[in-house]
Amino acid sequence: MKLVLDLIIGATVGAIEGGSVFFAREEPYKVEITLAAALKGLLTGLLIGFSLGLRDPWWKGAAFGSLYGLALALVVFLAKGGFRSKDAPYVVPAGLVSGAVIGILIALLAL
Repeated sequence: MKLVLDLIIGATVGAIEGGSVFFAREEPYKVEITLAAALKGLLTGLLIGFSLGLRDPWWKGAAFGSLYGLALALVVFLAKGGFRSKDAPYVVPAGLVSGAVIGILIALLAL
């Protein structure tokens, strides 16, 4: 595993996911949300990198990524108040998809 590339992939995909907050005009904490999403992606990438073996296929990376992305997105979802928050339900599917993308990229490029 190439640890630095693994972390770069996770942080980049997470920052792209979190960067979508710049389309919400009423959000006051755009930079903080983007940095938190980059950190979430970095942690997801780290978990995926330690879970995959050297010869594992891309779909296994996508499966681990979906699992870890969903788990970390649920943490954010619950921390923001769950369904009582108007924006929190959108975090879960985005975490699932970004985790899968991170897993595929790590399986193809960082192992």
